Amino acid sequence: MSDEECGVENERQTVSLLSSSKRIKGMPIDLLSVLPDSLLVHILSFLSMEEAGRTSVLSKRWEFLWAELPRLEFRSLDLNLEIEKALYFVSLVNRTLDIRKRNYLEEFRVTFPYVECFASDVDFWIEFSVKSDVKKLSLMLLPYWSLYDYYTPPQMMYSCSSLTTLHMSRCIMIPERKIEWQSLTNLFLEDVELDQSLIDDILSSCPVLYDLSLERCRGFNRLDVSSRYLNYLRIEESGEEPNLEISAPYIRDLDIAVFLQGRKFQLKNISSVVAASIDFSEFEGDCTVEVMSNAKEFLENFKHVKNLMVYRGCFEVLSIMAVNGLQLPQSKLQKLTLASCSEFKHGISGIISLLDSSPNLEKLVLDMYESEGEIVDLDPGVKSDLDGDLLHLKTIRVDNFADRNGEPLLTLAQILLRRAPALEEMMIVIDFEDTSNFVNIGQTLLTYPRSSTRAEIHLFNRK
Repeated sequence: MSDEECGVENERQTVSLLSSSKRIKGMPIDLLSVLPDSLLVHILSFLSMEEAGRTSVLSKRWEFLWAELPRLEFRSLDLNLEIEKALYFVSLVNRTLDIRKRNYLEEFRVTFPYVECFASDVDFWIEFSVKSDVKKLSLMLLPYWSLYDYYTPPQMMYSCSSLTTLHMSRCIMIPERKIEWQSLTNLFLEDVELDQSLIDDILSSCPVLYDLSLERCRGFNRLDVSSRYLNYLRIEESGEEPNLEISAPYIRDLDIAVFLQGRKFQLKNISSVVAASIDFSEFEGDCTVEVMSNAKEFLENFKHVKNLMVYRGCFEVLSIMAVNGLQLPQSKLQKLTLASCSEFKHGISGIISLLDSSPNLEKLVLDMYESEGEIVDLDPGVKSDLDGDLLHLKTIRVDNFADRNGEPLLTLAQILLRRAPALEEMMIVIDFEDTSNFVNIGQTLLTYPRSSTRAEIHLFNRK
């Protein structure tokens, strides 16, 4: 081979490529064709499943390369899918696995409307994944039309020692022996039935489990989390079980949604929690004395957390409690985030009550997403001031908390500017089609006195 040629070796053959000075004029050079399949699959792995599938039309060699991807994902989110399309979707998944030659699968994800007639197909997907030493397995089974069929996974899933991440929904889990998920770090179960013995087995037999989410799961009434490795716990009650009891002395991050009507949620020990998110599930505005009492008792468990996010149901209950004169327990909060809609009549009361109970607060975020209704008139009985200064508050962000007249944003901003002597930045984001209203709010904000000489106000219009 001369100095002006170079050779590319591809498994069974060597292809010589002429340098540009020797190349025949007009002769196309296909550099991809000389690459081994393994390298082409690696290139395809940077594309989405859909994009990689389009390469099948390039040539005979490319026809099934996409099926060798280390990560396979199939999604159909149409809950009213016609049966013919559902059958086609299932057959597509089956065919992909049938033509696949590699015996290693890093990630396998399927989301589709499930009915019982597809049970054997889903069994095949799990069995294929387990035999391929899958690391990340996700089967998000959606309700199909008005059917609410649940799937029972095969026994071999419980002995898949290669699993690091498992996401399952709409399942009934009935292992016949102890699970063997020694590598599992992330477990997400949604609308899953599992009994107390299985929960206990998961918590004791997954030594490196770091992230556990149980959303609307049922069949158990106790979580005894003794692992020092488990860091994040998310619980959303199904409301179908008696009182749920949790002991998690080493959990650092807790995300929890509970029912308050007619039942109590018992937190035995969450002393290590630093960050928490709280919501009250399916709260419909009937805030009885029992609900408020249960809420106050529940919140006592979170006095020590540094970072708290409050969602809509919890925020509404807290606001009604404030109007009724119930004080919240004093907390050690440094960051408070309210993620709610902006239409609650007593919203200002709830915010002031939370601020009064958070003397160490450094950052406040009000993420008041849009709702179908309009922001109601400012509550005439709202407190006009805080009980004391927020000496450590430096950063405030308020998003979408103003009607066309700027309320209740302006009332809250006036209080905060007066009561935050260490404030450095107040950032406000609003959505106004009419720029004149936007300008008026900005001009009004500039007239308010500030206790901090370093405070800057940044006002943005998203429209």
